Amino acid sequence: MAGNIESALEQGVMHLTFSSEDGLNTMDDAWVSRLDALLRDAQETAAVRVVLLSGQGSAFCAGADMRGMATSVLHQGFAGSPLERLTERLAAFPKPLLAAVHGMAIGGGATMLLHCDLVVAASDTQFRLPFTALGATAEFASSWLLPRAAGTRLASELMLLARFFDAEKAMRAGLVNELAAPGEELALARSWARELAALAPASVRLTKRLLREGQHASLADTISHEGKAFVATLSGPEVREAVSAFKGKRRPDFSAFD
Repeated sequence: MAGNIESALEQGVMHLTFSSEDGLNTMDDAWVSRLDALLRDAQETAAVRVVLLSGQGSAFCAGADMRGMATSVLHQGFAGSPLERLTERLAAFPKPLLAAVHGMAIGGGATMLLHCDLVVAASDTQFRLPFTALGATAEFASSWLLPRAAGTRLASELMLLARFFDAEKAMRAGLVNELAAPGEELALARSWARELAALAPASVRLTKRLLREGQHASLADTISHEGKAFVATLSGPEVREAVSAFKGKRRPDFSAFD
């Protein structure tokens, strides 16, 4: 049963919580459109420095709502669909995107993690990319992202066999950064999110952009892009605040910066 996405902003962190009556937090067209709209708002709101995704109930997100697939607007084509808009939003999202995962992460609930910068999973989380078992194919650009994160062999195993796999294998596949004891994953992800939100926001966004661009650029281009970015930041207000804090033997305060 597809459900709701609740939004709360605290200390620069927009926390988006997936919820539904059955606790599976599956996706339908309306759910996908709402997540896209919330991410757009987070992108455009200066007070939001970091976005954290999590789920309530028995799953982080159990993938597509199979009962609603027959009436999905995707039958009219991918171009212009909510799924296309959300995929492009995730791929280009400029601010840190984190996830706290528990229970189950299935289908799109797993592949969307490839767009997150940091992911904490409960050690008992079960993952699955069930597309071939459903006669379907993967989405969220995962057929491009997963082989680069996991390697071709492991990506092929996970996508072709469509089996459940555990959190340790998800970490080896690049879907997860760190495992936590069940029930502690959200607290750890929140602490990371707050830590990120306290850092220099423009520097964080620029570093994320450089990391993503570096996946496509040559070494020579990366050296050039990094050099230009580094020189540009040297005369910026965030570096001036960091230098002033260092001289004053205090912690830098980046709260006034966008």
